[in-house]
Amino acid sequence: MTVPKTVRKHDGVSTISTYQCSASGLVYTCSASGVSYVRTYLSVNSAKLGLIDPPESSMPISQRGLGSYKLITPAGTVGQHYTYTYDSSQRLVSRKNEMSSGVSTFNDYDANGFPENGGAYSYNYATGSARPIGIADGGTVTEYNSKGWVTKEDSGSDTFYESTGTLEICD
Repeated sequence: MTVPKTVRKHDGVSTISTYQCSASGLVYTCSASGVSYVRTYLSVNSAKLGLIDPPESSMPISQRGLGSYKLITPAGTVGQHYTYTYDSSQRLVSRKNEMSSGVSTFNDYDANGFPENGGAYSYNYATGSARPIGIADGGTVTEYNSKGWVTKEDSGSDTFYESTGTLEICD
């Protein structure tokens, strides 16, 4: 499965952050300004069902096959740590905040297995695709390209993501 090697976050004019990413087996790490975002997948096949969000996003709804997500600070400490569980159909069942032990649960899904959370999340699909090209989450709309990589977030003001290069995560 391919993932971006470099992700540039910008507002349409100026660069906000540029993330340099690396992959080793099922671990995908993106770093900028000393902060690292580490995603560990359970398998490539389950990860292929989902999307690749921006490095700093811990939004669980678009992820599939993600085992854990960590934010590592410049001091080398863990600033965020989430773990995920799935059912036998690779649908997200829960996300646990390992820092506070809080758990978010999911139990209603669209036809492609993405959580609807009682209608809080809605999805846009290209014809014939099982992965969304757009997700609406309250006041935020996130858009993805045909590879499943994030391209834009709109939550009142636009944030764009340009991904270049490719890396592979593998079992």
